[in-house]
Amino acid sequence: MKVPVYKIVGDVLMTYKDGERLHSVFRDAFDKGETIELDFDKTRIFVTAFFNASIAPLLENHSRAEVEERVKILNLPKAGKDPYNHSIENADRYFHDPKFRESLDRVLGKLAAEA
Repeated sequence: MKVPVYKIVGDVLMTYKDGERLHSVFRDAFDKGETIELDFDKTRIFVTAFFNASIAPLLENHSRAEVEERVKILNLPKAGKDPYNHSIENADRYFHDPKFRESLDRVLGKLAAEA
């Protein structure tokens, strides 16, 4: 399944909500075993939160190797590579390293209590 990201969320990929919208477009196909091609042609501004909602959730139930094999990233501009890599690295650690997850949950819990 090829997904033109620009047609789903536009050229600015900044919000968690936009990431969720993209995720909802391809999730059923991914769960059915299809390979997903996310085409980032015409996109230009990126933040980690977008990738946290769009691609990172796949790591909860799948290995990083499987996600990287079945989700093909096409035409991602250089400006998007660091936020993408940061998101995937953190999600992989969060979902597959219990010590990291426990530590992060503890810190986030403290921050939420202080707010």
